[in-house]
Amino acid sequence: MHLQKLVTGFCLTIFFFISCNKDGGDSASSETGTGGSLARFTISGNYLYLADYSSLRVFDISNPSATVEKPQVPVGLGVETIFPYKDKLFIGSVQGMYIYSLANPAAPVMLGSALHIRSCDPVVANDTISYSTLQGSSACGPAESGLYIYDIKTITAPVLKKLLPVSTPFGLGLADSVVFICRGANGLSAVNVKNPANPAVMYTMNDGYYMDVIPYNNLLICYVKTGIIIYDATDLRNLTRIGTIDY
Repeated sequence: MHLQKLVTGFCLTIFFFISCNKDGGDSASSETGTGGSLARFTISGNYLYLADYSSLRVFDISNPSATVEKPQVPVGLGVETIFPYKDKLFIGSVQGMYIYSLANPAAPVMLGSALHIRSCDPVVANDTISYSTLQGSSACGPAESGLYIYDIKTITAPVLKKLLPVSTPFGLGLADSVVFICRGANGLSAVNVKNPANPAVMYTMNDGYYMDVIPYNNLLICYVKTGIIIYDATDLRNLTRIGTIDY
């Protein structure tokens, strides 16, 4: 299967702000491709990972002109999103969150999971905490809509630390101690999670239909219904719009 165009398109989608970096060996790199929480594929080291409904597809892209697909990794029904962090993949599905080790990048192994009532489930994470937005609706299932905060210090047994009710959550992004939640027509909400057990909404911006967000260095790149909005996020309490791309 020829994936060169797919990889190139992935990099261009994030524009000139973000590059897809690969290390020189076969082990998983601590640097990963950057993508939104609703992404269905990502790059880590010399491998591309694709969430494919019930499985994780793995491609060796060390030679983009001759990519090699490795054996698929069964995950579970309704795999929707994939988020890389260091040597791990956080996979969101309609059934829950799954955490996979990339110690052997050609054959990811599940470390732990947190299951829930059926719901749409993007996820982002850092070393000790993961954040998921669950959207309760006729399409996604009966779970309560909100920000679900899990303690993942014991990676094999995530523990729900807090549920912050939030209506119409879509994609999300983590920048320092702030989680940005895209809420469709209800805007973009910034949540202070410095104390993960006591999250608090700081403000909501209602200037677009927000779908997904990528924090990158001091930028916040937001995917909205009309295109892209880019913010200077040097001060997370006071975003400054610096550009838009309409399409």
